[in-house]
Amino acid sequence: MKPHFLKLLMLCMLLTVALYNCKEKDEDSMQPANNELSEQFDKLQLGEVSIAVTPEVTYNPGNVELSTQTKTLNSDLATIAGSKSVPSSVSKAANETSALLTATEIKTLNTLTTTNITDKNTAESAKMKAILAKVTADSKVQAYLPKLSLPSVTEVKSGRIGSTGESALRTSATTAKSDDDCIQHANDKFNKTKERLDDSKAKETGKVADAYNKDLEKIAKNLAKCIDQTSADRFDKLRQEGIKTANAALAALEGAKPYISTAQYEVTKALINIQLLDYLNKVNQLESAKIATCNEIADIAKAAAAGVRDSNLAAIENAYNTALTKAQQLRDEMIANCHNQGGGN
Repeated sequence: MKPHFLKLLMLCMLLTVALYNCKEKDEDSMQPANNELSEQFDKLQLGEVSIAVTPEVTYNPGNVELSTQTKTLNSDLATIAGSKSVPSSVSKAANETSALLTATEIKTLNTLTTTNITDKNTAESAKMKAILAKVTADSKVQAYLPKLSLPSVTEVKSGRIGSTGESALRTSATTAKSDDDCIQHANDKFNKTKERLDDSKAKETGKVADAYNKDLEKIAKNLAKCIDQTSADRFDKLRQEGIKTANAALAALEGAKPYISTAQYEVTKALINIQLLDYLNKVNQLESAKIATCNEIADIAKAAAAGVRDSNLAAIENAYNTALTKAQQLRDEMIANCHNQGGGN
């Protein structure tokens, strides 16, 4: 009886050792590969996303400004009464204007005053139009006319690159052999990695949303500014500034009258009047030069901001999908290792 019991005990011990060695070999054959994959899981991050900035859409209201030659002429006219001498700039302006205009045209211009020059019938009479056309065509006298810059809107190129569409990625955990610890470990690593990627995606998406909201705030401010720049009051102020400048030049000319010839006086007065006539005409052009309403410009800006926002969101989605695809590949490789662990030697 005793020898039989000992044999049975020895057999059980040998079987236990054999099973233990087999299991140990299986774990050893699986562990290094899955450890490496697990480390790759831990290092997996959302790829760097370059967030584009919305180009600012601005409205340039345009302007009417005195030319450099006119500023010099007006400044030098004001010095004559004190210095009792005529600067060369004044003589040059008088000579160039008298060489272009006839005596009749000079007389016609000198019937203008800062009061009747604003009258539409006077300013747009056939005589005044003909004289203004003649001055505008002459390169020398034209230099004394005011400069007109028309309104403009900055060019906008949309950042839209289109929607990425529905994601076809498989994100559910593998259900086969759900009781297998190895497979469960692979699914757990994937789920934790996906949570980390989801969090990164949410943060980047939040940045884009914040930038878009700031764009909308800026657009609202620019809209209010545009409305102010295109109000009737602005153009009335420009007209009053032009009249004030002309009156100051005419007052300086009166002060210089004792020190200049009658011909110089008459032609310089005609030049000041044609400057004012052209200035007021250009203010009218500026007021009527509507590229678009302020609301239409704001709509352009909103479309540009939305395009950049969508482009940025698409870039984030692409980076997220790329990282998630990599996570799925790592999970599938770990599960494949789980299935292959039973054949160790």
